[in-house]
Amino acid sequence: MPATPAAVAVIILGVFTGLTVIGMPVETTATTVGLGGLLGIELVRRLVQALPIHRSR
Repeated sequence: MPATPAAVAVIILGVFTGLTVIGMPVETTATTVGLGGLLGIELVRRLVQALPIHRSR
């Protein structure tokens, strides 16, 4: 199931709000969510490069 931009935004805001509510400072929360996103993008890029490409004809 492809993620729509709206769904991704809701998840990110939910994580941000949850971390802030449990007492994490806003600056630390923003850094954590930002770095998590960058690491996630890099992980997906490396997985796509590592997996063989199967094209249907």
